[in-house]
Amino acid sequence: MVGILSPKPESSLLQNYTKSQNLKVDGSSSLLFEVLDGDKSCAVDLGNWSCSCRIWKINGILCNHACAAIESKGLSTYDFCDSCYKVENYRRAYAAVVNPIPTFDLNADLPHSNGDIIRPPDVRSHPGRRRTQRFSSQVKKRVTKCARCHKPEHNRRKCKEAI
Repeated sequence: MVGILSPKPESSLLQNYTKSQNLKVDGSSSLLFEVLDGDKSCAVDLGNWSCSCRIWKINGILCNHACAAIESKGLSTYDFCDSCYKVENYRRAYAAVVNPIPTFDLNADLPHSNGDIIRPPDVRSHPGRRRTQRFSSQVKKRVTKCARCHKPEHNRRKCKEAI
């Protein structure tokens, strides 16, 4: 990896930076800015690394409003990205040697094992028919219909219609 940030955060920062070129920035103090994005405005605080759109706090990568504010101040956008995305920290995390784990059976060779082998739990199906769980909204009530008059809610035996 070449550069300051790893590839994906670098590309998203570049996208946000290009979007920020069209924004208007009004500075209220040395670290507080109001960035106008069309009809809405966002407050950017460089001291707390926050923007009112909250994308910067959530992702750790600058939003387009923060990019515009940092650019108006003349600072580097890389200094305001979260350190977990920097290549320097990535290299430091993987600098140590990772030893492989052997794949042979360890149970017999370990000094603390007493020969007990842990087996998976016994899973047997219970006797009888499996119980089905139905939702009350999915169960349809059967409507009875008379065979003689074809009207609902009664059957042939209780029918009072003339034959």
